[in-house]
Parts: sequence; structure tokens; C-alpha cells
Amino acid sequence: MGLPAVALLLALPAPPFVVTLALLAAVGAGELLRAAGSGPGAIVSAGAFSAALVAGLPYVDQGASAAAVAAGALTLIAVLRTAHGRRASLLWWGVGVLYVGVGFAHASLIRMEPEGQRWLLVLLAAVFATDTGAYAVGRPLGRRLIAPRLSAGKTWEGAVGGLVAGAAATLAAVWALDLSIAGERAVRPELVLLALGLPVSAHGGDLLASAIKRRLGRKDFSRLLPGHGGLLDRVDSLLLAGPVLYWTLAWAM
Repeated sequence: MGLPAVALLLALPAPPFVVTLALLAAVGAGELLRAAGSGPGAIVSAGAFSAALVAGLPYVDQGASAAAVAAGALTLIAVLRTAHGRRASLLWWGVGVLYVGVGFAHASLIRMEPEGQRWLLVLLAAVFATDTGAYAVGRPLGRRLIAPRLSAGKTWEGAVGGLVAGAAATLAAVWALDLSIAGERAVRPELVLLALGLPVSAHGGDLLASAIKRRLGRKDFSRLLPGHGGLLDRVDSLLLAGPVLYWTLAWAM
């Protein structure tokens, strides 16, 4: 996603923001299911719909949540009837809904926090700095591979560079945006946990996506974004870092 598109998304009020995230979740789940070759188009469509449902659930009230759960149950029944014993297809359906839908749902949860828009900026700053730091250090200095079977380009040296850059960016963003967790600019234990947790989870999200693609025998999830792969190839780090941010805030606040 380009910076102008990200800035526009963050500027949206909560309702259209969540709707947009739900649509993105549908696209991402569809990418994964198509990459997995998950049988009939009905399974792909059902998975995309269910992921969008999960991503949008945090915003709806209890009545709407009950209706959404019922719709999701009916969708699952339809998928089971369509699959005709295709266990692998159902497995990837579950992965698509949980991995993509739950990841995007946490972005919705963060947005609805009192300081949600600013916290999303912190999340983006941490992930961007982690990726940049890992590349800047790993490319010239990287020697020891983290997981050779998953990725030939991710090294321990790069991971350390990403951790340092991501932690620094997290602290700088929290203080620059004057978020309440910063207190009087004292480094609270919760903030230290966040500064370490975000870059580690961002790197973990990247490795998890690499593991999924390796399992599927794919280089990219899709060709949606020429030169960059698919949507999931661009947001994989956010899908784990978002939940870490939300639950750290839920514990700290």
C-alpha cells in the first residue's frame, strides 16, 4: 500500500475505516485461498466473506454480532457441503479466515481506542522501521540465516538491525505523538515491552508468511501489485504486530 493510500485510510472516521479493512481482509483471504488452490470458487468466496466478517466484527453491536456469527455458521456449512471431503481445502479456509481476518480485526480494535489513529501510526512506524533496519543491516552484513528452509534472505544480523530500528521508531513515535502511555517521557515497563514486542512480532509475521508461501510453493501470494506481489505480501508483518500492539495496550491501560 502506498503512503498516500495509507494516510487516507488512517484519516477516515471509524465506520468507513472498518468497512475498508473488511474489504482488504476479503482480498487477502481470497489471495491465500487461490494460492492454495482451494477447489471450487465457492470456497474462495466463502473464505473471503468470512474473513471480512471477522475483520468487521469489532465495530458492530451485539445484535449485529449475533447475526454475523449466524451468517458465518451458514457460510461454513455451505463450504463443508461444497468441499466433498476436501480436507486440505477446509484447512486453508480456516487459515485464511483466522490468519487474515483476525489480523485485520485487531487493526479495527486499535482504531476504536481513544487514541486509536495515533496508535496505528505507531504500528506503521514500528513495522516500517523494522523492515528497513533489517534490510539495511542484513544486506551488507548478514551472514547467518535464521531459517534457511523458509527464506534465503533473512539473517540474524538483519533481525538485530530490525529490532534496534523498530524499537527506536516505536519509542520516538510514542513520544512524538504524545500518547498517554509515555507519561512524562519516562520509559515505563509497558513501553519497553511494546518497543521490543512490535519489531519482534513484525519480523515473526514476515517469517510466518514466508512459511505459508513455502508450504504452498509460491513466491508471492498473488500478482495484485506488480513488482510487489499481493496484498498479503505487503501487510504480512502487520498481521502479527497489530494483535501484539492491541493486547499490550489492553494490559497496560
